[in-house]
Amino acid sequence: MTGAELFVRCLHDAGVRVVYGVPGEENTNLMLALQASDIRFVLTRHEQAAAFMASVYGRLTGKPAGCLSTLGPGATNLLTGVADATLDYAPLIAITAQAGRLRMSLSESHQVIDLEALFRPVTKSSHMLMSADAVPGIVAEAVRLACAPRPGAVHLSLPEDLARADVSGTPVSRPDLVAPLPAPSAVLEAIRVLREAERPVLVVGNGVIRSKTDQTVRTLAETLNIPVVTSFMATGVLPKDHALNMFTLGQPFVDHVDRALADADLLVSIGFDPVEYPPAKLTDDGRIPVITLVEQPGAADVGWDVKAEIVGALSAGVKALMAGLTGYVWKVPETMCMARATMLETLSTRTTLADDTLFRAEDVLSVVEDQLDPNDIVLSGVGTHKMKVVRSLIPKRAGQMIVANGLAGMGLALPGAIAAADLELGDHVLAICGDGDFLMNVQDMETAARLGVRMTVMVWEDGGYGLIEAKQEDDAGTHTELGFTNPKWADLASAFGWQHLPVDRFDRLRDALCSARRSNKPTLLTLKIRYDDPLRDRTEIPSKSVA
Repeated sequence: MTGAELFVRCLHDAGVRVVYGVPGEENTNLMLALQASDIRFVLTRHEQAAAFMASVYGRLTGKPAGCLSTLGPGATNLLTGVADATLDYAPLIAITAQAGRLRMSLSESHQVIDLEALFRPVTKSSHMLMSADAVPGIVAEAVRLACAPRPGAVHLSLPEDLARADVSGTPVSRPDLVAPLPAPSAVLEAIRVLREAERPVLVVGNGVIRSKTDQTVRTLAETLNIPVVTSFMATGVLPKDHALNMFTLGQPFVDHVDRALADADLLVSIGFDPVEYPPAKLTDDGRIPVITLVEQPGAADVGWDVKAEIVGALSAGVKALMAGLTGYVWKVPETMCMARATMLETLSTRTTLADDTLFRAEDVLSVVEDQLDPNDIVLSGVGTHKMKVVRSLIPKRAGQMIVANGLAGMGLALPGAIAAADLELGDHVLAICGDGDFLMNVQDMETAARLGVRMTVMVWEDGGYGLIEAKQEDDAGTHTELGFTNPKWADLASAFGWQHLPVDRFDRLRDALCSARRSNKPTLLTLKIRYDDPLRDRTEIPSKSVA
């Protein structure tokens, strides 16, 4: 067989079933090997979109997809989506072509850069395959590492001459890496610290979604009567009407949840990744002590005061903690009850009128939430709209909402929605994008039409980079030129074979969402949005540090 055929055989044996990408001359043999295999190849219109698709595939399935590029500019285009997977802990296999091994040894050559070094900072592992004998072991270990606790991206580069060479070899299998059981001594120390606390709060992060331990965490909260706050990635662990749901932290202003956290005397962090929100900010520069439950030991320099750390499988750690606290029930402080009540009142407030043509973001999300089915999948891009989505749209289940968070790269929502819709895991896929975010990967509207996926992309139009403008205003009292013009949405949708539904009155939004849901083709739904001070709502909470 060729080196490319051996490589593809090893990928398939390790569980890779789909590869997204844009090929080039140097990976012709690899493309032919993929075509002859049982691995599906999805041609995209940009390498960044391919990597974002693979990242979302990994988040939804827990299994790695591949994303493929040629060497040089194809590989550099791939980089952003690969980094996204690593910082949001999604399994992914990045595959790049490379020049032949002899050409790589030259001082300089057309399109040749050190891809192994390029990808190393944004992956768990980066390898250039230099011999056929190394292929089976390196591929198997790469896939295993991508899926290991706190998963992420790995990078493999296949030189052109090795891909076409005649080789022999057999895939090797390696057992999956799993999180160990927690050490009893660590559990006992965490129990001791928690027993001494009067106002604990559970801080739930992305690890709970990855490990599917949301029901176990909910049982812990209900058994001990401890309120819960979530990161952007873990929103939905408790339903909106649950009395212990203190909602989502992470806004750039002091929110109601921050008032609740300020009154805590202990945070119990479960599956929370420091990349989700600065731990120092979460704990008021370490003033509030922390117990952490993590699958791998946490870094010591992230800025919080860890009094006890339970390392190992989250489900086992949570259950052990619960067993050791049998009979303990905490009383939720009045300050936290008030914060929750104020947040519920905020969420229920609607000011957009039926015939308004410019819609308040929170009111749009209220309509979206009313229409949301538990089996739907929602994706948010990055920008001012993201801050509104994670605060005001409460999912119907854990893991329902995918947010670009760790890297926070613009452009994920459209290609991510294509991957989600193509998987057909839910009833409907809705991507919520700002106009700036949507246009980052607009070319892959063609991919959606070609695949025939059913999905809705809702674009909020405000004609500028609003979050940056607000930040500049907040810091300097002025802002640079950040406005832009948008295409004619109807013409854009038509050009790519999409349905376009403009929403020009607020009372038409509900019907538009229903119509998009029923459509048998991808739908672009556009509306004009207003953000009432995206960095803070001064009518609710004054801007000040948590004290």
